[in-house]
Amino acid sequence: MRTELHFHLLPDVDDGPRDDREAIELASLAVADGTRRVVATPHVSQTDLRTLAGRVQALRRVLAEAGVALHVAAGGELSPTDVAGLAQRELELVAQGPPDTRWLLLEAPLYHDPLGLRAAAEELRARGFGVLIAHPERSDGLTLEELGRHAERSSPVQINATSLAGLHGPGAARLALTIAGSGLPFVVASDAHSPERPPMLSQAAASLAAAGVDPVLIRAAVDTGPAELFERGRLTFGSTQLQFASPARRRAA
Repeated sequence: MRTELHFHLLPDVDDGPRDDREAIELASLAVADGTRRVVATPHVSQTDLRTLAGRVQALRRVLAEAGVALHVAAGGELSPTDVAGLAQRELELVAQGPPDTRWLLLEAPLYHDPLGLRAAAEELRARGFGVLIAHPERSDGLTLEELGRHAERSSPVQINATSLAGLHGPGAARLALTIAGSGLPFVVASDAHSPERPPMLSQAAASLAAAGVDPVLIRAAVDTGPAELFERGRLTFGSTQLQFASPARRRAA
C-alpha cells in the first residue's frame, strides 16, 4: 500500500483543491498512481484545527460516494513559525504514528532560515514528537550538513516528487537528487495541490532510478518507508533505522 505523507487534499482550506469536484479528481489521480492512503496535510497556519477531523470525515464520505478507494487521514504541514504558538493538544491533532512514537511534518522554509527550522524542530522534539523535514530541496541555502544534524536527531527528510519531476526548477531537482545520493535517510511524497500539480510518486521513482539511486533505497523511499512511518513511527532505510520514540514522550506517558 503506497502512502502519501504530504498531500494537500482537503477542499477549500488552503492552496489545495478548491472544491469537492477537484478533490475527487486529485484523489483519483493518486489512486491511479498506485496510492491507497493519503495523509491530508493542509497548511496549519491556514486551518482551523478544531474543524480538521470533521473536514476529513466529510471528504471520506465524498470519496466513498464517488467510488474512489483512497483512505484519508488527518494531518497538517507545520511552518517553523507555527510551532511556538500551538498547544500540545493542537499538535496532537496533526501528528502521525502510534501513541509512543508520534511525529509531525515540519516544512523547511522556502527562504534561507536554517536556524529557525532547527529551533522549531528542537522544540517539537522537546515536546515529545519526532520530526519529518518536508521538501528541504526547495529551501534556499539549507545544506547537507544541516540536514545531517537533523538526521542525527532521528529526523529524516521528505523530498517532493514534484521537485524530482522538475516542477520547481532545475535547482530543486538537482538538490533533490543530491540528497537522495547523499546517504541521508529520506522518503518521497508528492506534495500534490491540484490536478495541475498532481501525484507523482511513480514519476519520482523513475527519476531516482535514472539517476542511478539504489533500487532498494528507492523502494524504501517511495513504497515501504512512508507506510512504515505512518503505521509504526519508524523508518528502515538501508542500514539505518530511525525511531521517533523520545524520552520526553515516554516521561509524559
